[in-house]
Amino acid sequence: MRHPESSRLSAAVRQELAYVRTQLKALGERGSHQRFELRQIAKATLAAVLAWLLADRFLPRETLWIAPATAVIMVHATVYKTLTNGLRKVAAVAAGVIRAGSIGHLLGLTAFTLVLVVPPALVAARWHRMGRHGTDVATTAVLMLSFGAASQERYLLAYVMATAIGALCGGVVNSTLWPPLYRRRPDTAIERLSGEMSALLDDVAGALRDGWDLSSLPSWRHQTDRLDEHLAEAAATVADSAESRRYNLRQRHKPDGDEHVQLLRALTEIGVHLHAIVRALAHLDHQNDLAATPDDLSDHYARDYSVLLELIADIVTGRVRPAGVAESADSGPDAFARAHAQADHIRDQMTTQIQAGALDHPRGWAISGSLLTDAERILNILATLRTPA
Repeated sequence: MRHPESSRLSAAVRQELAYVRTQLKALGERGSHQRFELRQIAKATLAAVLAWLLADRFLPRETLWIAPATAVIMVHATVYKTLTNGLRKVAAVAAGVIRAGSIGHLLGLTAFTLVLVVPPALVAARWHRMGRHGTDVATTAVLMLSFGAASQERYLLAYVMATAIGALCGGVVNSTLWPPLYRRRPDTAIERLSGEMSALLDDVAGALRDGWDLSSLPSWRHQTDRLDEHLAEAAATVADSAESRRYNLRQRHKPDGDEHVQLLRALTEIGVHLHAIVRALAHLDHQNDLAATPDDLSDHYARDYSVLLELIADIVTGRVRPAGVAESADSGPDAFARAHAQADHIRDQMTTQIQAGALDHPRGWAISGSLLTDAERILNILATLRTPA
């Protein structure tokens, strides 16, 4: 009999080997994240070597390590971050050195010296212009005092120069050699979101096709929660894409960045109404669990509503897409006409029953109106999207 620990170890090894194979396979795919990361590693290595060579030529040996270390951390995911963070890094180090040098030269390293150096350095670190490198003001000042270098003007100057050389090498390498430009990532994020929303609509429609089967409510709740997470990730991706175009030599023309923003805004609004649909169905399920009413809505309404959701799902898949992707036949004017006709049909049925006084389950009418309203609002949102060229 095989030991459980051995089985778990074997499963873990197989999982890691599968992960490694996946990563290696992705390296052969053009535009893959793995290839991008490999390129960034190579650029960081080159920047470190160049920084070392320059620092070794012009600076004392005790400060050489600062240049390649700075160069490595300056190869950021975008050219804009590389350039702005490079300036912030040099400014923060210079501020820390000046603070430590001015105080340490007079008083040396004592507890009282730290009281004079650390609080002002931390105040300067909180200046919003310094970004995440603000803490370098305090750490540099304390390091200079701790090493006893605060009174050595030559070392302090070399420290700042080494930081500047590292930032310069990292900035030049990242800005000129395959500068990062995220053209496809927003498209991928948008397509994933539209696909997940369409799948959720199809799932709900399938459950309602033969009546009120709400057994998949936990799954629908999970899907809507996951949509919120992916919406946040897509927003960050769109922002990174816009930032990657700033000061980028590969961006030869000004792109239309409004398209992704428009699509993301529409998907965010659609997500709100998907949440509302799932909550309404959950409320209906809760009522039935409490045996308040046997059925608040007819099976006929469920079937009609499932047809409407299927039509909307097709429109979402074909309409919410990046430029350059052909529009699906299921998202054209005819699809909108069929969806609106189905919504009108449901409303007419409700109106007829109300006029006839057929309110067998009046508590269900509020839910049916809410479901129909959210579906129609999704249609209205999709109708406002312009068709990409």
